Amino acid sequence: MRYLRKQDSLWRLLPLLAAFALLTSPVQAQRRLGTTPGQLSILDKAGNIHAICPLKHTSVNADIAGFGARVNVIQTFGNPSTQPIEAIYTFPLPHDAAVDHMRIKVGTRTIEGVIKRREEARRIYEAARNAGQTAGLLDQERPNIFTQSVSNIMPGQTVQVEISYVQILKYEAGQFEFSYPMVVGPRYLGNAADPAKIAPPITPQGTRTGTSIDLNVKLSAGSPINSLSSVLHEVRVNRDDESHATISLRKKDEIPNRDFILRYQTATDRVQSAFVTSYDGKNGGFFDLILLPPKQPRAQDVSPREMFFVMDQSGSQDGFPIQKSKELTFKLLKSLRSGDTFNVFGFNTEVRSLWKSARPFTPENLAQAHRFVDSMSANGGTNILEGIRAALSVRKDPSRLRVVLLNTDGYVGDETNILQEIRRDRDQARIFTFGIGSSVNRYLIDAMSLEGKGDSEIVTLAESADPAANRFVQRLRSPVLTDIRTAVQGIELSDIVPQQIPDVFSDRPIVVQGRYANPGHGKLTLSGRVGGKPWSQSLDLNFSPDRGEACVATLWARKMVDELKGRSYEQQFVSDAAKPLDYQAKIVSVALQFGILTEWTSFVAVEPRVVNIGGVSRTVHVPVEMADGVSYDITVGEPFRSRKQQVGEIGVGGFAGGGAASAGRASIPQNLSSMAYPKPVSSHQSYNKTKVVRSLGLLSSQDKDEAKTHLAEVLDKRLEGHKGRVEVIVFLSNLKAETIAKLKKLGLRISDTDKHLKAVFGTCDAAIFKKLAELVEVEKISPIE
Repeated sequence: MRYLRKQDSLWRLLPLLAAFALLTSPVQAQRRLGTTPGQLSILDKAGNIHAICPLKHTSVNADIAGFGARVNVIQTFGNPSTQPIEAIYTFPLPHDAAVDHMRIKVGTRTIEGVIKRREEARRIYEAARNAGQTAGLLDQERPNIFTQSVSNIMPGQTVQVEISYVQILKYEAGQFEFSYPMVVGPRYLGNAADPAKIAPPITPQGTRTGTSIDLNVKLSAGSPINSLSSVLHEVRVNRDDESHATISLRKKDEIPNRDFILRYQTATDRVQSAFVTSYDGKNGGFFDLILLPPKQPRAQDVSPREMFFVMDQSGSQDGFPIQKSKELTFKLLKSLRSGDTFNVFGFNTEVRSLWKSARPFTPENLAQAHRFVDSMSANGGTNILEGIRAALSVRKDPSRLRVVLLNTDGYVGDETNILQEIRRDRDQARIFTFGIGSSVNRYLIDAMSLEGKGDSEIVTLAESADPAANRFVQRLRSPVLTDIRTAVQGIELSDIVPQQIPDVFSDRPIVVQGRYANPGHGKLTLSGRVGGKPWSQSLDLNFSPDRGEACVATLWARKMVDELKGRSYEQQFVSDAAKPLDYQAKIVSVALQFGILTEWTSFVAVEPRVVNIGGVSRTVHVPVEMADGVSYDITVGEPFRSRKQQVGEIGVGGFAGGGAASAGRASIPQNLSSMAYPKPVSSHQSYNKTKVVRSLGLLSSQDKDEAKTHLAEVLDKRLEGHKGRVEVIVFLSNLKAETIAKLKKLGLRISDTDKHLKAVFGTCDAAIFKKLAELVEVEKISPIE
């Protein structure tokens, strides 16, 4: 049974828009500024240029058949400036996608990307960039965050980057779901090891990037489509026949700031299970088995429970998200039963609990919990790690099943630490996660529930919390299928993933993938417990010698990478006497063999021709939209603070952005984000080769006075301890003649200026850093390495 159609051509080109998308500024402003239709810039309402935006358009084409999807993404980059640029774009893809192809198109020339070890791909790319060649580099920062770098885009030139991936669709209770994330939401970076890689600059409030997106889905459902809906976008639907449909975004100027979520149901009550194989003489055979769990009445779970409600009340939840989280929590509190105990936790930078220990479910305690939840406000950083620790570290009641219900958007950068903590301290607890928002970190939401032996839900801001709460109540009565095991007869199978099949809590399929050395017939038996009673099902399967679907091997490799990464979380618990396993090396080996992107492997493509003699260019970090529903009232810098907090309060932690900041900072102005502070300049770049384009927010005089309180807030940490003369970039609030005169008087030798950056480039003695930082016009001092 096939779940993915073969493509006539994997790399067929999608239709592209002929013109650039324009921003919201009026035509009069364009004429006043000298800009022309087709120029991509970040403009405010007054028509002021903040920065150029090299990403012109994203085109997404998805082909869905059965349980699977092949998705092609084309990113079109252009250079509206008068000098060569390097574009760096941080963007999301589904966390469970297997990215297996990348290519770039320069004019009529097409260059196929090749998979390499990450450090080798970086060396190839940098050598090409410095030689003046157009090149593309695709890195994975997280399973759902990627970086696309394109070098030496010449003035007026267009470069296309094509990316392709495969994935298995989500299916539950007769409903399929296809989702495509459009934006990387702002992250809390207080515990992140690599903040600069996952925090793209965000457009200031009242502006947009000008980039646009079109998305088209060709759906082959296999049986009549009963219902079809788009959760967050207006769409056009063309029904080719009763089982085929084409879906596309209705708006041509759609702002890419929230997930695209398509849900559909077919006429059949339960879809058929699927078994797909692929065999080649070099790598052997691979299979995907998608099996629906048994449908039997649930046994009522009468054992007492210890219910911990853990709510994200960080600044990214400000406004509608925190209200949606409260709505969900109020409904979940109603699921408590006589005999249960419970407690409520709220976390941002710190964690607070309603009581010191869980209390019995009584009307009085329930009323107190309602008041506690209702009083929550959103501010501070998203410190999920401490929230998890608080819920799992409380002494366990041995007579009760501990259930943790976690509401969050997952906007953090320390996912690995969180997952390691869950695997270490979960014990017998169950963790159910609820992603609150329209562009949440689905990777972390799903991974926390997987490590926590529970289940996950996404509650968008456009939906009622009722269905999610009702599904949770049904799941918790008792899982559909537990203690799942596999046994094989008649054929030799290997590398079956997942190694431990998670419990099934709803009408979702069990997905088992693996390898076979030689074709043949075999019997695979799945066994487990349903309602506390033994259950098993045997399937006679034909492990075919045919080539079949090539993507089967790709999907297996992607799941094997996830499996190895999960096993690596336990590495820290291995005793010193035990020999540690090199999971990174295993992951790299699988990725290189099967040509897939991972955090340790990258795609690189290089145009042979030299187009930029000398390789001198400016680096432009592509800004992204603020995620839908996330308030601009939050500060997206370090430390994270809400605008609602009064001057004089102390902010700690951090939420997105990579700017230097010190704990104890009194006040942070709005939009002082990673966009306001340049990312570290790459070590390859010489002084006059690179100017990091940033959109500098306008700061009030009061904000400036407060922001200049400490030297550490203005001086890049990489300049600390320097002696003698240093090459620097000084970012300013203005480029007035008197400002330049002040800098020169202090000893800064200026060699270049940039009016869009509001920055000067030059050299000075490190001894004057403090005096420079004391100038109210100086926003940031960074090195040129």
